[in-house]
Amino acid sequence: MCGITGIIGFGRSPARPIVERMNQALAHRGPDEHGSWGDGPVVLAARRLRIVDLANGHQPLASEDGSIRLVANGEIYNADELRAELQADGHTFATHTDIEVILHAYEADGPGCLARLEGMFAFALWDGRRRRLLLARDRFGEKPLYYAALGDSFAFASELKALLVHPGVRRELDADAVARYLAHEYVPAPYSIFRAVRKLRPAHWMTVAADGAVHAERYWTAPSPRADRTTRDDAADATLRLLDASVRSRLARDVPWGTFLSGGIDSSLVTALAAGATSRRVKTFAIGFDEDSYDERSEAAAVARVLGTDHREVVLRAADAPEMLAEAARVFDEPFADASALPALAVSRLAREHVTVVLSGDGGDELFCGYPTQTAHRAASILARTPQMIGRMAERACARLPSSDRYLSFDFALRRFIRDAWRTPFERHLRWMGSFTPEQLPHVLARDTFAAITARDPYAEAHDHVASLDPRAASDVATALDLHLYLADDNLVQWDRAAMATALEVRAPFLDRGVAEFALRLPAAVRRGLWETKPVLRRAARGVLPPRTQRRAKHGFGVPNCAWLRGPLRSLMDDALAPDRLRRQGIFDPAYVTALRERHVRGIANHRKELWTLLTFQLWADVYLAA
Repeated sequence: MCGITGIIGFGRSPARPIVERMNQALAHRGPDEHGSWGDGPVVLAARRLRIVDLANGHQPLASEDGSIRLVANGEIYNADELRAELQADGHTFATHTDIEVILHAYEADGPGCLARLEGMFAFALWDGRRRRLLLARDRFGEKPLYYAALGDSFAFASELKALLVHPGVRRELDADAVARYLAHEYVPAPYSIFRAVRKLRPAHWMTVAADGAVHAERYWTAPSPRADRTTRDDAADATLRLLDASVRSRLARDVPWGTFLSGGIDSSLVTALAAGATSRRVKTFAIGFDEDSYDERSEAAAVARVLGTDHREVVLRAADAPEMLAEAARVFDEPFADASALPALAVSRLAREHVTVVLSGDGGDELFCGYPTQTAHRAASILARTPQMIGRMAERACARLPSSDRYLSFDFALRRFIRDAWRTPFERHLRWMGSFTPEQLPHVLARDTFAAITARDPYAEAHDHVASLDPRAASDVATALDLHLYLADDNLVQWDRAAMATALEVRAPFLDRGVAEFALRLPAAVRRGLWETKPVLRRAARGVLPPRTQRRAKHGFGVPNCAWLRGPLRSLMDDALAPDRLRRQGIFDPAYVTALRERHVRGIANHRKELWTLLTFQLWADVYLAA
C-alpha cells in the first residue's frame, strides 16, 4: 500500500525537488519508506506501507533491462498465479511483492495486462522504449488517482494535496464541480474541486506521451443481468463460495489484520468467513454513538460473541465532532459531505492501533440491492400510477409532520420519498441520495458562481454510468448509480482517505471481480427482493451467522448530525454560514442559506443534509482556500 506521484515534462526535464515535495505530502499513506527515480522527461516517486515482502519491494520498481519503471498503490490478489505464469514465460522477478507482477504483465501484454489483474490499484508506469507514461485505476475505484495537465508538463498523484504542492496547480474553484458537490455531497470523477485537476475514472487507463499526446480508454464494463433459471438458493450457495475465496485471498500474510464489524449482514459475513479461514481470533472493530437510534454496538458485539472475535469499539460523541470535522477537512482534500466520514476516521484510528490491514463489507449493498432506496423505488413505481395531484396533497400533509432527530426518521424519509416519487427512477434516485436538487442550485449559489457553471446538468456524468449497465428496471438504475457513482466517489473515497490517514489498508472482499460479476449477472428477480433487501446474502448467511443477524434490517453508517446541528454544533454552523462571511466569500447566497439554517434550528424542517453539505464545504475552504 503506497502513495504515488510524478511528473512527465514535454520538451524539458521536470524539477525533481518538486516531485520530492509532492511525495512528502503523501507520507501518511506510506510511512515505512520512500523512493524516487528520474530520467529524461519523467520523474516518479512513491511512499510505501510495507505489507507484502517487508524486506524488499522498494519503489520505483524496474524491469530486467531497466526500460520500464513502476510506482503503484494497492494490492494484486492473484499475484501468485500471475507470477507463476510470467516466470514460465521467462520473466525474472527481483522481489516477492504482489505489485511487481504489474510490471512484467505489462511487458507481456501492454495495457491489455489490466484484464489479468485482480485487486485494488492505481499505478503509473514509464515505458522508456515507447516514451510514454501509463496510468491506470482498478475496476471499482478503490484506489485514487488525480492528475493535472499543465501545458508544458503532466503531473499525477494519489491525493489532491500532493498536486497542490506543484507551483503550476492553481487553487481556482471549478463552478461545475461545486454544483455537482451540492447535488451529490461529493465531487464525482472526472471532476475535482479545482479546475486544474481531474481524476482518472475507475476501470480506465490513460497514456501520456513525451510529446504531450494523451489517450484514455475504458478496459472493463460491469455486466448486465441475464435471463436464466438461477434460483435464489443456488445464487446464495455460489455467492458464499465466491466470497469465501475472495476473503481468503485478502487475508494479510506478513502483517496483523482484522475486520470492521458493524453487526450488519455484509461486515458480519466477511468476518465469519475470515474467522473460518484462520486458527487465531480475528480482531474486530466497531463504532458507536450515545444516541440510541444510531448506535450499532450491541449488534456488533452480539456477532463478535458468536464468532469469538477479539472485539474492540469506540464511541463518537458530539463533543468529538468539531475536532473530527476539522480533521476530515484536512484529510479529504475536497469538500466531502458524507457525515459517516467522522466515524470512519474514528474507527480507522482505533483499528490502526492493533492491525495494519482490515477487511470491510463495502460493496455488498451496491451489488446485492441492500439500500432502502431499492424498496422505495418499488413503492414509488406503484404510487406513480396515481394522479400527481395526490402527490402534491401528500407533500403538503408531510410538511406538517414534526421534525425528528432519530436515525432515518419517518418524517424525513417520507418527505423525501413523496417529493420525488413521481419522477423517473434516475431522477428520484439521485434526488433521494443527494442534498440540493437541480432547481435549488440557482438559489443556493451566489449569482456569479451559478453564472460560471458551463455544464448545467449536475447529473450529466450519472447518465453515462446508467447507460453502461443498460438497466431495464428501477432497481437496475439504482444499482448502476450506487455502483458507479455512490460507491466509487463516496464510500470508497471515504475509506481510502480515512484509513490511509493513519496508514491503515482497507480491503473489500465483495469487490472481487468474480463476486461482483456474478452478482450483477443474476436475474433481477433473484438479486432483489419484493420488500426485503439483500435476499441472496440473507440466504448465503444461513448456517454462517445467527438468525438475528440474517434478519436484521439495513442500518446505514449514520451520524446524528440533525440533532448536533441544532445543539452542540450550532455555534460552529452559525459561524461557518454567517451571512457576512458568505457575502465576502461569494460562493453561496447568504439569504437562502440563512433561511435553511433558521428553519432547521427551529425544528420546522429537517435540513441536515443541505446544512451539513454547506458546513463541510466551509470547513474545507478554511484549510484549502484560506490563502
